Amino acid sequence: MRKSHLVLALSSALLLAACTPSPDGLTPPNGTTPPSSNIVGTGSTRVLGYVVSSNSGAVVAGSTVTVTDSGGTTVGTASTDDKGTFVLSVAPGTYSLSFAKPGYAASRVVNYPVLGAGQQLNVVQKMAFSSTYKAVAPELGAAALEGETRVALSNDPAKAYTFSASKGVTLGLTVTAGDAGLSPEIVYANVGLENTPGAGYFGSRALGENDPKNTVMEAKLAVTGNALRGIRGPTYLNLVAYDYNSNRVNSYIPVNITDDQPVTTPLGAFLDTRAMAYTVAQKLGYNSGVRPTAAPTEESQMWAELKFNYQAGLQGDVLGFRVFGSADNTAFRLVRTVAAADGFANGVRISDPALVAGQKMYYYVQAYTSTQSINSPVVDITPLDSFKLTDLTPGNRSGGVSLTPTLSWTVDKKVGDYRKFYALVNDYPSLGAYCFWGDALCGDTREASNNVYTDDGKSPALTMTGNTYSVLFNENGKALLPKLEAFHSYSFDVSAAAFSADGRAVSIAQDYYNIFSPNGGCNFGGPVCEGLISTFTTGNGSN
Repeated sequence: MRKSHLVLALSSALLLAACTPSPDGLTPPNGTTPPSSNIVGTGSTRVLGYVVSSNSGAVVAGSTVTVTDSGGTTVGTASTDDKGTFVLSVAPGTYSLSFAKPGYAASRVVNYPVLGAGQQLNVVQKMAFSSTYKAVAPELGAAALEGETRVALSNDPAKAYTFSASKGVTLGLTVTAGDAGLSPEIVYANVGLENTPGAGYFGSRALGENDPKNTVMEAKLAVTGNALRGIRGPTYLNLVAYDYNSNRVNSYIPVNITDDQPVTTPLGAFLDTRAMAYTVAQKLGYNSGVRPTAAPTEESQMWAELKFNYQAGLQGDVLGFRVFGSADNTAFRLVRTVAAADGFANGVRISDPALVAGQKMYYYVQAYTSTQSINSPVVDITPLDSFKLTDLTPGNRSGGVSLTPTLSWTVDKKVGDYRKFYALVNDYPSLGAYCFWGDALCGDTREASNNVYTDDGKSPALTMTGNTYSVLFNENGKALLPKLEAFHSYSFDVSAAAFSADGRAVSIAQDYYNIFSPNGGCNFGGPVCEGLISTFTTGNGSN
């Protein structure tokens, strides 16, 4: 592509900020940047930045932000506020940002393009594995591979590397240790400004891993197919690399994707669009399918999930789907781009630091081709705060327990409009009949056939005193035996979740057996990998 044509394309993208975004996903949306107490720079364009820890997803407050322009001149410094936010206030252009906080690894953003109002920059800054080493980000170099030839990638949008959408691009990435001398660990590559590579299942991306004995990492990554997510035109490679102490570098490189097989068939319609907000109190496992970057506390995590039914016409009539979000139902910004093949079965999970407990967020989905787009209706969610179980009775390792005990549990706070609990007694320690009262461990997790109790007045067997709930063992007559056996060991645990009245938000305190959440992957299949379990022993039955 000629220099003049690419410059014109990028300029046009900026001028169309008030219109439907173009398929490249770069057009900034309408609206103003939400306020932050900490502003970096004095320019005319504002970008809201969030700094979060991907270890648990919580915000990183008090991280020092230093911004330099393309010439290396420092534009300004500030610290993230108590919400982990800052505002980059600069003229349109390219900037680099570094983030530093004691106890945390270094995080550096290189060649970040400020295109116009309404952008949001999500930055991951992990806790350092060891504070012994310097907090210095690794260096990341990239080239396009054309056979055995390495083609340099320019940081100048006017000299952007061009490749076809049908072929994609193969990247040769080189990651070297910074001054800390730590070996590189992993590198990600994807396309577009809106996704943060390394956010797990929240975006398509190519992935390369390194053996720790190699101090220089060479990775060959193919960005093709779903990794392109239907993005066309001027856009950016979004590259991220970590070393073994979690120091991070995030680099943006302009590219141009030609639409060599344009899709122009008529679009269908959205038949149904639904949204759900999830909050979990504890960290999720790596195989859970969820690794968000937003959370109300250091230990918790939060995300939104959109499901939609799109009436497809001819096969392949959609390039992809884009998800737009807004805090005020007016100024929408692009938060995810999804390949067409990914847009039907499991919905779209959105990891966004802008998600805040108790604050409403609005979303819509857009289907698009090379020449057209169509939007779904706007849906909204209001995420719930996190909560925990703090006590179980009978207590762990207690003895002499009654054969017909009253089972109790306490929550640290009541969130949502109502709570549901699943009480379970297993014959697990003695390796007898596992499912003594409740069938979750035996594979039956249907609420109707299990021990689910609700504190909305519809479960008379459930009693409540303050934040403590109680239910009598076998009150429903579904236990394996009417009473526990004497001098026998059992385990007792509770799945606990809070819900909004409209059913569009759930907060899960613990759920080993996947009763209340569709996300599996923990040690017992549930979404929350930690929690309270009580193992107790009965007495002789005299009490």
